[in-house]
Amino acid sequence: MQAEKAAWEEELTNWTHEKDAYSLDMIEEQKKEPGSYLHPRQVLRELEKAMPEDVMVSTDIGNINSVANSYLRFEKPRSFFAAMSFGNCGYAFPTIIGAKVAAPHRPAVSYAGDGAWGMSLMETMTCVRHNIPVTAVVFHNRQWGAEKKNQVDFYNRRFVAGELDNQSFAEIARAMGAEGITVDKLEDVGPALKKAIDMQMNEGKTTIIEIMCTRELGDPFRRDALSKPIRHLDKYKDYV
Repeated sequence: MQAEKAAWEEELTNWTHEKDAYSLDMIEEQKKEPGSYLHPRQVLRELEKAMPEDVMVSTDIGNINSVANSYLRFEKPRSFFAAMSFGNCGYAFPTIIGAKVAAPHRPAVSYAGDGAWGMSLMETMTCVRHNIPVTAVVFHNRQWGAEKKNQVDFYNRRFVAGELDNQSFAEIARAMGAEGITVDKLEDVGPALKKAIDMQMNEGKTTIIEIMCTRELGDPFRRDALSKPIRHLDKYKDYV
C-alpha cells in the first residue's frame, strides 16, 4: 500500500498540466495573452503542501474542483466537505462557513471556480458582519470549466455561454471588508495560503485568495453528463 501511495504521489508531482489536445491548445493560446497564468494542477499541489494539519476543506463543483480531491490529505474525520453528485453550484463557501461556526478552533478553507464563486461571493459580507473568519480560494480561469469540458467531449468544441468576464475578486473582497490576495506566480501560492490562515486564526479575518489560472480542462469525475440515457422501465422507453 505504501508503494502504491508513493507511486501516486510521484505521478501527481510530475503531472504539471493537462495533456489532452484541447488543453494543450489553451496553454499555447494563453502564452500570447498579457499577464501570468498558472496551471491548475501545480496550484493544487502547492496548496496541498501549505495546508495546516488540522484543516477543514470544502470543494465546489466545477472542472478544477473535480481533480482537487486527488491533492487533499486529511488526518482527522469531518475534515472534507464535497458536493459530490448533487451538482449544487455555489456550495463550498457557505458550507465552510457553517463548518467554521461548528469548529471555530480549526482552520477552514473553501475551493471554488469563478463560476461557482459568482453564486456565493456575497457571503463574504456574512463572514465580516458576524465575525466568522474563513479562507476562500478562487480559481479564476474566466470560464464555466465543467460546461466547456462537456462541450469539448460531446460537441466537438462548439461552445455556448462558456466564457466569463470577471472583475478582480480580491478587490471585491476588500470592498466587502475582507482581505483579498491575487496570486499569479506559482511560488506565491503556498505563502498566500499560509498568510490567509494566519489572519484567519490569529486576527479573525476572512481572506479571498484569487488565483489566476489557465483555461486548460481536467477530466471530470463523471463522463456521462450528456450521454444518451438508458431507460429501464417500459413506460419510459419513448423518452430519450
